[in-house]
Amino acid sequence: MNDKQPELSKQELSQKVGERIKSIRSGLGISQAELARRCNKDSQHIELIENGKVTATIYTLYIVARALGVTLDELLKLD
Repeated sequence: MNDKQPELSKQELSQKVGERIKSIRSGLGISQAELARRCNKDSQHIELIENGKVTATIYTLYIVARALGVTLDELLKLD
């Protein structure tokens, strides 16, 4: 078992992932409403994810990545 603390807290990671989603979405010129439609999600849910207010499941991140036309690896590239 590893006693090291993670570099990011759960909240910080959620915020970084949300920022990454927003950056990709904005770069593609897609609205939150359009992304939500493509993901079959409520636009408020997409807003909460982008603002780091909720922690998205890995499956939701997979759906978002596909809707944005990127791989899950690309979506989670946080550097």
